Amino acid sequence: MTNKLSFCTLFVSISVVSLFMIMVYITISPLELNETIGSGLFYLKGYYEEGNMIVTEQGIGVVTLPLAIGLVFASLIKGIQFFKTPSAIN
Repeated sequence: MTNKLSFCTLFVSISVVSLFMIMVYITISPLELNETIGSGLFYLKGYYEEGNMIVTEQGIGVVTLPLAIGLVFASLIKGIQFFKTPSAIN
């Protein structure tokens, strides 16, 4: 008998790990003035000049990217588990 993780457990675990990796990447990535990482829904970080102030902001991608990664990988893992398990019907 195999011990399988539930979809929710996989999704949360993968999302948390990818969030950690993205936050580390954002922290160590150097940005020039008027440069951004990502765009649209996956916008992670921007560094630009507004008036006489230099502004750094984090975008919505910090949340959406890990959730998308978690959903895709959890779905793939559960799909592989579903098709690899032997059928109970002979």
